[in-house]
Amino acid sequence: MSAATGDLQAFCAYYDACDLPDTIAIDEGQYFSPKPSSANVAPEPSGENINVLHLSDWHLDPRYDIGSEANCSQYLCCRPDATNTDLHTGPEDPSVPASRFGYLYCDSPPDLALSSFASMPQFFNTSSISFGIFTGDIVSHDNGDQLSRAYIEYEEKVTYETFKAEMRNVPIYPTLGNHDSLPEAYNTQNELDPISNLSSNALSWNYDLLSSMWQTDGWITASEANYAKTHYGAYAHTTAQGLRIISINTDFWYVDNIFNYWNFTNPDTSGVLKFLADELSACEAAGQRAWIIGHVLSGYSGTQTLPNPSALFYSIVRRFSPATIAGIFFGHTHEDQLEIFYDYLPNSTVARKNSTSLRNTTLVDYSKPLQMGFIGPSITPLTGYNAGYQLYQVDAKTFSVTGIQTYFANVSDSLNWHTPVWDFEYDARETYNVNGTWPASAPLNATFWDRVTDSMLSNHSLVERYNFLETKSSVATKSCNTAACAEQKVCYIRSGSAALGLACPQGNGPS
Repeated sequence: MSAATGDLQAFCAYYDACDLPDTIAIDEGQYFSPKPSSANVAPEPSGENINVLHLSDWHLDPRYDIGSEANCSQYLCCRPDATNTDLHTGPEDPSVPASRFGYLYCDSPPDLALSSFASMPQFFNTSSISFGIFTGDIVSHDNGDQLSRAYIEYEEKVTYETFKAEMRNVPIYPTLGNHDSLPEAYNTQNELDPISNLSSNALSWNYDLLSSMWQTDGWITASEANYAKTHYGAYAHTTAQGLRIISINTDFWYVDNIFNYWNFTNPDTSGVLKFLADELSACEAAGQRAWIIGHVLSGYSGTQTLPNPSALFYSIVRRFSPATIAGIFFGHTHEDQLEIFYDYLPNSTVARKNSTSLRNTTLVDYSKPLQMGFIGPSITPLTGYNAGYQLYQVDAKTFSVTGIQTYFANVSDSLNWHTPVWDFEYDARETYNVNGTWPASAPLNATFWDRVTDSMLSNHSLVERYNFLETKSSVATKSCNTAACAEQKVCYIRSGSAALGLACPQGNGPS
């Protein structure tokens, strides 16, 4: 770590009590060419749709203990050692005994996790699904001293074998979550290896395992798997429908990855974002549309993501939207949330003496929405949520999202179940097109959602509805019924980077 690159101050800011360093200005010329006018125009809808499944935050718990304390004082309940210190209850006399089907404060027991797939045919024809995406997090929320390489490998093998067995010929395109590593969230840059051997990265065993399973399942090609092995699980794959899916390892902007505090003022120490920009440049040249999938969201409240890499990501999104990028998809929060990306203000660039310029990524033009980030609901109910998944309708040519349906299991009722009960929760277009003015043929793009946030500022019942749906209609949903909470919530939705999210009002309601 070096004082010259702000490493020590940044580490202190996130792990102690120092002031957070300023977000750097981005030298965009290092990553992509200037944005042509053609990149500002999205393709016209085709009028034809395909169905796409979005799964996230599986968090299967092999140590789930039926009958244990489900309403515990610890972070993870439904374990043999779970207790409620306020009620003085524990495994022998639980205040809420853990159902075999899960509870609000527990990770996914096998019966709940498997039931997500079993529930699908009652809502839609699974053979109509063209492909699925899984935005990461397989492993349960154990403490570090309860995890091992064998445990991680077991969870990953069981999960992807389950996905393949349940979805059969429907490909699932995955990305790594922060819990899909050991230690949790730790990923080391190849450049830190003194041997300078890409295959000797400390986490190479995990990248090897995952990429080989994805290849064996027929989801990515051999060359894509080979790239993922030496590049942190990242890959780019073209689906049978012609969409380019670019999967990136977002642990390289996650605040809990301590290796991100090395060379802190470099926004891309791993090279993952240069890989993303290069892939998007190739898509632009070929006239191909792309999705970006990752785990840790790039902004929202700003508390999960480091400012510098998320600033560079924002610039990449702005550069290739709306013409090339058709959608961005994350997980991590366990909630059903949204991020809107906007254009920059004209004065956001600062000229330098060498005829180049730097971008101040905090100078955003909120009158020009460009792109959407969809944060998928989790299968795990932890913490205080229900279980859920989503089905998208996607334009068959432009690959823009045209419809979203969410399905959920109300685990607060699980003690009354003989088998998990899944229900339809809501349709995004029906719920948020409050004035009925959005054309039926138009995608649910950034302009649509920006208008929704405008409505939220004047219609607080719409904010409360969004707040409730974030948790998948949980009985434990915290209230957001004030003007201050509405303002904070809208600000989060409009924040696609850490710096923007951290600039929002804080403490006025749930994030």
